[in-house]
Amino acid sequence: MKRQEVTSYKMVDQELELLKKFEEDSGWFNKNIDKLRKENFTGKFVAIKNEKPIASGENVDIVIKSLEKLKENPSYIFIEFVYPKGHILIL
Repeated sequence: MKRQEVTSYKMVDQELELLKKFEEDSGWFNKNIDKLRKENFTGKFVAIKNEKPIASGENVDIVIKSLEKLKENPSYIFIEFVYPKGHILIL
């Protein structure tokens, strides 16, 4: 196997791992939305990593700046808005 092929496989593995973690954090968010509301995240954007909130704010720019201070790349972190209970979002 060529060196370039090995590097390519490693990159694919890393990307799959990032997607897996993102999906897990997304699932955790959806399962724990009521808990997040009780913990005063309602009306805020919240960043989730390893199934835990690590930053929050009233706008996404605040969350991104908080993540950067934590030396986290916002591109790899699940960020979602916590809507009030009963709020219906029409897309």
